[in-house]
Amino acid sequence: MSAPTPLQIEERSVRLDYGQFCLCGNPAPDADYITLLEQAINGSGIAADDNGVIVISPHQNNFSMPFRLEVWHDRPPDDHEDWEEAFEASLLVVDGVLRYFSPTDAVANFEVPSGRFAAGIAGRGFVNDGWPGSVTPGDRWRVQLWPSARDIPARRLKEWRHPVV
Repeated sequence: MSAPTPLQIEERSVRLDYGQFCLCGNPAPDADYITLLEQAINGSGIAADDNGVIVISPHQNNFSMPFRLEVWHDRPPDDHEDWEEAFEASLLVVDGVLRYFSPTDAVANFEVPSGRFAAGIAGRGFVNDGWPGSVTPGDRWRVQLWPSARDIPARRLKEWRHPVV
């Protein structure tokens, strides 16, 4: 039997700034991203509502960050051991578009089927907390989406720690 594969894969280079990014599937004029950001900063590094998900990155910036989006039919195989950061949350997508954005006008649109999804969000390649020493430090992120009728509370599954020297 062969291993399951994603229905859709898209890889791009995106811009991360101010140590955060948002995945927005349901834009609304009254969306309160500042409150979500405060919840992520003061909580486990992730916060979500029906408008989107905000993730806090160990790196302050990466102006050419590899970003991979995968859409699956069912929950993908667990590979958290291969990643340094891992989160999960629910994500609502309307109008078939998922928007990635980070401060300083970094926006990328991805075509995704409309619906409610579970989202697995993982990152790796971190070199430092905060300023990584470069605007292209080499970290990368992956988002996996699969249909989910139930709400998945936003939570951290794995946290990168700066190595003690």
